[in-house]
Amino acid sequence: MFKAFMSTVLVFVVVVCAFGVSVFAQETKTDQQKAMDAYMKAMAPNENHAFLKSFAGQWNVTSTMWMQPGAPPSVSSSTCSAELILRGRYVMMKYQGAMMGQPFEGIQIIGYDNTQKKYNAFWIDNTGTSFYLTTGTRDAAGNTFNDTGLWPDPMTGGASKVRAVTKFIGPDEFTYELFMVGPDGKEFKSLENKAVRKK
Repeated sequence: MFKAFMSTVLVFVVVVCAFGVSVFAQETKTDQQKAMDAYMKAMAPNENHAFLKSFAGQWNVTSTMWMQPGAPPSVSSSTCSAELILRGRYVMMKYQGAMMGQPFEGIQIIGYDNTQKKYNAFWIDNTGTSFYLTTGTRDAAGNTFNDTGLWPDPMTGGASKVRAVTKFIGPDEFTYELFMVGPDGKEFKSLENKAVRKK
């Protein structure tokens, strides 16, 4: 009798365990599929990445820079070579020219993050050793990027708020405006780039 009872209990335990393993395996498989779907969606280029093609090509750039509010601007010229990279997920823009009488080189990479649903812009150049990042969105009309970020501040060793506006005037012209915070705590335009496509 006891042996029969124990046998019945053992069979019950085995069945329950098998059922549990089956359910766990099914849940694991479902979670794995959800994770795979999420990653595939995050990595897939879409219309936001397609817009980056607008930057591709060769550009002549005129830069106007203000060191502080009310200061006379300095004007310089450069060229920009832009190409789509990593199968259209990003655009890389290489600038070459002069700034304040010195040779200037800069690299900007712009991409759209499907997870954040925002554009990210990354900038480095030969005037420093810092990485500059801004994040933002494209307006409803689809022609203007509005970015914000915190840039390293060599004067304080901290970070300074910045705001950038990139606007396409047409397929062959765009502007880039950079706004910083002055000593009085107010925002001022510190840079304006006007880019015209080379013909």
